[in-house]
Amino acid sequence: MNTREIERLITKALLNDISEDEQRRLDEWLNASGRNRDFFEGLHSGKYLKRAVTDRNRVSRDDRWKRLRRETVAIRSRKIRSRVLRVAAAIIFPLMVGGMIWLMSDSKQGDSSTLLAHEEIKVGSSKAVVTLSNGEKVALFGDTTVRVNDGLAMMVNQKDTLNFMRNNEAVVADNSFTVIQIPRGGEYIVRLEDGTTVYLNSESELRIPVHFNSKERVVWLTGEAYFSVEHEKQRSFTVRTERADISVLGTEFGVRAYADETDLLTTLVQGAVEVKSENRVHRIVPGEQAKVDEAGNIEVKEVNVDDYIAWKLGRIVFVNARLEDIMRELQRWYDFKVSYSSPEQKELRFTMDILKYKEVSDIFDLMEKIKRITFVVEGNHVTLK
Repeated sequence: MNTREIERLITKALLNDISEDEQRRLDEWLNASGRNRDFFEGLHSGKYLKRAVTDRNRVSRDDRWKRLRRETVAIRSRKIRSRVLRVAAAIIFPLMVGGMIWLMSDSKQGDSSTLLAHEEIKVGSSKAVVTLSNGEKVALFGDTTVRVNDGLAMMVNQKDTLNFMRNNEAVVADNSFTVIQIPRGGEYIVRLEDGTTVYLNSESELRIPVHFNSKERVVWLTGEAYFSVEHEKQRSFTVRTERADISVLGTEFGVRAYADETDLLTTLVQGAVEVKSENRVHRIVPGEQAKVDEAGNIEVKEVNVDDYIAWKLGRIVFVNARLEDIMRELQRWYDFKVSYSSPEQKELRFTMDILKYKEVSDIFDLMEKIKRITFVVEGNHVTLK
């Protein structure tokens, strides 16, 4: 595709006015390279939209940008932000097209200033990459609408939710799976064919069969997810991880199973859950959390459930948490690199309840006020001093 066609498709996507065929062509371009995907994701940043038209039609730009700020100031939630993007695209449409031409042409010349948003620490957003059973990859973003039928099942994506629908006529092999991957700085909602809803956090992967069989419903998880399982008397629902299996009939619970963390955590909100490792089995009740260590041992304790599912509700909660663990969590959502001036800094402890969609600079300012520590931000690299 030529640059003009790419501009047109991107603009229509931002305006949420894109047809299925146009979305398919845009997805092909997005999947062609990580650079294309980074560029498109960058357009979801208000800062980027402003900078994309810097020094071009300055008077018109300034007037329109002031008007945009009046209409969108202090808006934080994801649902409202999708509307804001459409307003932004509509207000600065003529300027944004020119800005994109300039940025794309510079990209081909290898200019280091090309992807301005890529060099900034950005707030996370709804995005995922789905690998279908036939090997096809589909990139999803919060404002895209995609319909895909890989011959076995129908997948419909709208806003920030991916819906799977059963094809009763399809003959499905036992090894047919769909994989949903959430990158750093991403999150997504997946609604399975049985009605179960899964909220996926950053750096997570969910593998699901194209269709559940008649005896059980099994999914595989790496990372963090919140499950709201549709109750079925005849079929249990099992989440499989590297450490343990979590089985239910119908309930709501959170699972944290990151590969770089020593413990698997299962936190029960309502219903009942059975956690089974290689050598232990425990049944937990609402308000309890099961921790499975590397040896397969299970420890059950009462917890404040809200602290562990806050990420699903747009918050990030830390209770007497080590700074290194806090930074690891923030890195997943804001996608930045970090270095420490001394090992002792990693052991500093913080208790905070923060809004997930705040700029990371606001969080750093708060932490500087709590402890004697300084955050130096250069591009997307953070140094602690």
